[in-house]
Amino acid sequence: MKTIFLTLLLLPTLCSNAQCDPALRPVIFVHGFLASGDTWSNATHYFRDNGYCSDQLQAFDWNSVSGNGRSNEQALAQLIDRVLASTGAQQVDLVGHSAGGGLVRGLLKDSAQAQKVGRYIHIGSRKWTTAYAWFPNEKCMNIFSTGDRVAGNGAGPVDGAVNLALTEEDHYQVATSSKALSAMYTFLSRGHQLQGSKKTATTSVSIAGKAVLLGDNAPIKEATITLYAIDKKTGLRKKNKTGVQLATTANGQWGPVTLSSGIPYEIELAPADTSKKKISYFFHSFTYDDPLVYLRGIPEGSRMSALLGKIPEEKDQSVLVIYSAAGAMIGGRDSVTVNGFAVCSPTLTPASRTVITSFVFDDGDGIGSGNVLKQYASAPFIGGADLLLPATAKKAISIYFNGKTLHLPALSSSDRILLAVIK
Repeated sequence: MKTIFLTLLLLPTLCSNAQCDPALRPVIFVHGFLASGDTWSNATHYFRDNGYCSDQLQAFDWNSVSGNGRSNEQALAQLIDRVLASTGAQQVDLVGHSAGGGLVRGLLKDSAQAQKVGRYIHIGSRKWTTAYAWFPNEKCMNIFSTGDRVAGNGAGPVDGAVNLALTEEDHYQVATSSKALSAMYTFLSRGHQLQGSKKTATTSVSIAGKAVLLGDNAPIKEATITLYAIDKKTGLRKKNKTGVQLATTANGQWGPVTLSSGIPYEIELAPADTSKKKISYFFHSFTYDDPLVYLRGIPEGSRMSALLGKIPEEKDQSVLVIYSAAGAMIGGRDSVTVNGFAVCSPTLTPASRTVITSFVFDDGDGIGSGNVLKQYASAPFIGGADLLLPATAKKAISIYFNGKTLHLPALSSSDRILLAVIK
């Protein structure tokens, strides 16, 4: 029997926004295939800046790899009931991206569940041709893009819905770009005055999130999370700064915790099972309160572990993973280098692949050809580059991404995986 992992708890509340409007309908965001709640980090920040209260914005995590469709719909219905009960609202609004759009449309087939939904936004997902009489297309917005190589021709305008046709946005940017966010906000807020994300300077931010397994979003329980301020030039932990240590709950949640804004951080994920490798996440900086900072563990003995293949464990080499949190890495459009080598190119990350996560390590021959790592040649949203990264204290790993530079310590892959989060 397959175990279905679903998250029903509400997100942790960060610093409350005093200007929020409790009359606005709560919004539940539903991610797509292989994704998690952090798909909606940009959206929740944008909505909070424009009048939504923290408890009105929730993300629904679900097992998009091997989950049961009916169970997923039932769990989403339960979350809707929880949000209605906690906020006192009569209805919620729903937003579904990619496979999450299919999940929400499945829920709306149930006329009783549809009565609890005010409006729905369908993003980067297959268009529908038959409207539900109990949930007319006029209640829906449909966002799609000719630059989306995943939804492709399956997406497009829906009769009677509010359609937003984008041109350049890739499969993830249809849910994260400023054009999409502005349209989403206007449609759901029903005339609430749009202010745009605030650029006010702040010296500290509050963050929180979850630790889950990549793919099925199963919670990583009782893991130790340690946050370190790091040196901008070396990526090493600052000697005069003590790490902040937290533990994940039974649902994988951690935080909130207050950090200094505008400086780089390492967040170490150490599973309770000490036989499993640590993963050190590196962030260029945090500039706003964010309840959706996700740390993903590498699954074992599952469909996803077979898809990822064996990751090296070498004392003298590093393993690097680059995760692009707000859009694909597309060769010819984006510039991403590791120690000066372009890991984003028409060969390694073509537009047709929509690579969100790229693995960088030597394929075992000790050469580092720069070619595609064969085990990731056809994996959805995942790419890889054969590059030798010596584990040495003498030189940091330098990552350049579209104008930003992030330095990581070249640590041994026998101890941990290095993961750079870029936006």
